[in-house]
Amino acid sequence: MRVGDISIEAAFDGTAVLLPDMWVGSDWTEHQHLLDADGRMVVPVGAFVVRTGDRLVLLDAGVGDVHDEMFDGGELMTSLRQLGVGAADIDTIVVSHLHTDHMGWLEQEGRPTFTNATVHIGAADWDHFVVQAQGGRKRAARLQAIEERVELIDRDGVTIAPGLTTRLTPGHTPGHLSTVISSGDERMIVLGDSLHCPAQLTETEWEFVYDVDPALARTTRAALVREAEQPGTSLLPCHFPGMQSARLVPASAGPPSWVLA
Repeated sequence: MRVGDISIEAAFDGTAVLLPDMWVGSDWTEHQHLLDADGRMVVPVGAFVVRTGDRLVLLDAGVGDVHDEMFDGGELMTSLRQLGVGAADIDTIVVSHLHTDHMGWLEQEGRPTFTNATVHIGAADWDHFVVQAQGGRKRAARLQAIEERVELIDRDGVTIAPGLTTRLTPGHTPGHLSTVISSGDERMIVLGDSLHCPAQLTETEWEFVYDVDPALARTTRAALVREAEQPGTSLLPCHFPGMQSARLVPASAGPPSWVLA
């Protein structure tokens, strides 16, 4: 994927299994094509490598070497090597939020995995998951192991690297953070988990079971979808098929439709 002069590459880490009833009040009649033969949604988990100027940025950090009923991970380091990237090459990381499948590789055996990277995290997420340990003491301890590399984000418009700025998108978690990639007249909003599946592009009212503040998540999601109606704007959620971006395309008749860009 490209946004003007900036390249974005998906780095696959594994998969997650999501069940339709994880979306509160959802009706999947029009979205059966997203489910497998067992009525599940198997979605990718991973990260995105952004090359901008002389900077090498990682957006999110996968789930890690985890194998359970929900996650089957562990491939991120191999995927990065296939892109010609070593852990020490990455100078900047933006973590959309501190759920397991977005921060899994930040730390391994009590040490930072990405030894030369500054890690940007939403301040409200750090308070929730680390200071208050709302996600459990184990997760808090893992994050404390990288604390010296962390810079907290508490506002929109912070420049992370050339063409990359922050956008606070709370609701799924208190400090959920999106990254806006801009170059020329093109713009991509990397969403984290503001949306979990393509159905939510048209069903913005569907609440995900792990949304900390469902009402705020719904408001945030609807605002992002409206923003994506602007020309030259695409959305890049973390768990879409193929880890691809989506764009709103006008139809000759009727409402516009979403397609994978």
